[in-house]
Amino acid sequence: MAWNDKGDQGPWGSKKPSSSQGNNPPDLDELLRQGQDNIRRMMGGGSGGRGNRPGLSPRFLGLIAFIGIGLWAATGLYRVKEGEQAVILRFGKVNRTAEAGLRYHAPAPIESARVVPISKINVVNSGTAAIVQSKQAFALRGSNVEDLMLTGDENLVKLRFTVQWFIKDISYFLFNDPNPETTVKLAAESAVREVLAQTTLGDALTTGKAKIIFDSKKLLQKLLDEYQIGIEVAKVNLEEVNPPDTVIDSFRDVQRAKADFESTINKAKAYRNSIIPEARGKAKEITLAAEAEKQGMIELAKGEAGQFVSVLKAYQKAPDITLTRLRIENSEEVLASIPKYVISGSKSSQGVLPYLPLKEVAKTTKVSGGN
Repeated sequence: MAWNDKGDQGPWGSKKPSSSQGNNPPDLDELLRQGQDNIRRMMGGGSGGRGNRPGLSPRFLGLIAFIGIGLWAATGLYRVKEGEQAVILRFGKVNRTAEAGLRYHAPAPIESARVVPISKINVVNSGTAAIVQSKQAFALRGSNVEDLMLTGDENLVKLRFTVQWFIKDISYFLFNDPNPETTVKLAAESAVREVLAQTTLGDALTTGKAKIIFDSKKLLQKLLDEYQIGIEVAKVNLEEVNPPDTVIDSFRDVQRAKADFESTINKAKAYRNSIIPEARGKAKEITLAAEAEKQGMIELAKGEAGQFVSVLKAYQKAPDITLTRLRIENSEEVLASIPKYVISGSKSSQGVLPYLPLKEVAKTTKVSGGN
């Protein structure tokens, strides 16, 4: 029974207003009854009384089914962002992959999609390596055992590194290994330790770091390919390569001594390199001067020999004339630097006072007096 069927009382005990009053509000019970009748007509039922159940028309049922199927089919829409990739599972089995964009797959439970960022660079830090010796024994030395590694010459070195990797095959990454990140970390530790075990301490601390990085990356990629977890190694970085903390000060002293040793050798080589070219230049200069003097003497000897031959030929043609000429030329050469005095050999000059070279005597006297 409706709340307004009790006489003239309203739902809150107020008196029902009479129909004769002007501007009365509409009857709420009547409005509800009219709405029910409208729904029955839309669903195909009549406007019967309360005991009549409305029947659902096939047209309305088809509309409801179509809307439901459309909503179910719309659940297959999904979006793949840039730098992501999706793998489509059909009844739980990998069917295909999808690139970036608005995509569609058959709605659940037929197909489902898993979207993973494949362009993201992931980083793995060292620190969970397998311990090759007793952890307590290393702890007594004051170093972190997870960073200590054994070199090829049986020395300990403190090494920390990072590995950058990204997803190469999304299907392998999602389904071949439940914990691919952990696998990458453990494989990286194993690869670095194996490479370091073939490297001496000196190389690991100085010039061998590039080789350690290259070999570690190559070996790590080989391990991950064997595991088939769909991961590509982008880069391996050595963050720290030092001796253990307890001996690092002594090691640095040794390194400084080696650096001083190398510096002294380099200075000696620089001095040698500056002296040797100068000495070679002087030697070359002396050699060239000797060669020039040698050539000059040879040419002079050839000239004198040629001159002698020409005189000989002239003598053979005219002996008297050539001999007189030779005597004159020889006298000119000998008497060129000697004072010459000409005294007539006639009989009238026999009483002439001989020439006294007073200037030469005066020079000789001065020299003697000075001493």
